[in-house]
Amino acid sequence: MTSKESSIELLDYDNAEGLLAALRQIVNQDTEIEGPVRGVTVRCIKLAGHSDDEVRMWAAEALGMKVVPSPSEAIEIANCLAQPGDGEVAYWAATMLGRLGCDGIEGVAALIDCIEHSSFLPARERSAWALAQIGSGASQAIETLRLAVDENLPRLSRLANEAIREIERSKG
Repeated sequence: MTSKESSIELLDYDNAEGLLAALRQIVNQDTEIEGPVRGVTVRCIKLAGHSDDEVRMWAAEALGMKVVPSPSEAIEIANCLAQPGDGEVAYWAATMLGRLGCDGIEGVAALIDCIEHSSFLPARERSAWALAQIGSGASQAIETLRLAVDENLPRLSRLANEAIREIERSKG
């Protein structure tokens, strides 16, 4: 068993010590040798909402640096975004859908819902960014993005404007 396989298996535990060991192992691995970490995106997103602050921090590090989402995870990632509650979970779910680019199309409805209803501004901003990354497949989000532009929130307005431009540009 490789170190990557053992760290992935440890993510199945619920105790903070085991989770921390697994997340540290993921963050500290050499991706030039072992490649990116795949297949753990949803678990790491959920751990970004863990009750232990250190687990949350290391999950965010793993998501930010080493974990690469797979198109096959798009629906589960969108489900994480659609679940009310933790803003960090929503932020990372939106980030991972955006990193999927056009393969994140299955998350468009959840991204729209986040922009319209989330009370966590960074998740709303990240959702607008993700829609820009998805491009023309997110054309149903344009009306929501236009409404976001009109809010008195400068960064959200800028990101929503950029998303509208990118969606329209990629349509053709």
